[in-house]
Amino acid sequence: MSGALIAALVRHWPFLVGVVVGAYLGAVTVLLLALLAIADGSLLPRLGRALEDEVGIELHKAPGVFAVVSGVSFTHRDVDHVLLARAGCFAVEVKATFGRRRRLDEVPELPGKLAQARDGARQIERLLASRGVPLHVTPVLVLTGSGAPDMTLAERRDDVPVISLRKGHAWPQLAGLEPTLDEATAQVAASELMAYRSQRTDYELAHSR
Repeated sequence: MSGALIAALVRHWPFLVGVVVGAYLGAVTVLLLALLAIADGSLLPRLGRALEDEVGIELHKAPGVFAVVSGVSFTHRDVDHVLLARAGCFAVEVKATFGRRRRLDEVPELPGKLAQARDGARQIERLLASRGVPLHVTPVLVLTGSGAPDMTLAERRDDVPVISLRKGHAWPQLAGLEPTLDEATAQVAASELMAYRSQRTDYELAHSR
């Protein structure tokens, strides 16, 4: 109705009528696409994947990093990123959270998120050991999105460091940790993870037909 009223006001100027109609049609199209994404449940997963990619970019920038292998898939879960750095091997679980939260304990379902991070680290550790690269893998939980708590430093929950990526201040802490992994071993581990990821992709494609 507002578009029709504005078009009526500028009806003596065809160019302005076209601009108004085009702008409103574009807005309606975008709104319909957003509503369809919400209706079919694909909006949040897409947003989550975009945030996971952002974390991967930040990981590559972190000091002391040898390699980052993303999207390591297992039967019932994926490990978002495996970080190989001087400070060791880390299985990074990324969780997007929305809504204002000031403290870590206010994050919904935090115990479940921590459990997923631990499970991912165990699976990566078993995988590397089965391929002749025995490494201790540390679980890391990264909280991102508008609801990530305002944390300038990593906080530990038992054996899991939790990092908020809202400000990105936590990543340089890797440079201050004791070196436990040499570059040659890290590159071998990265090669084995990428080989497994490629094999897993071929397996999943073969069984999806």
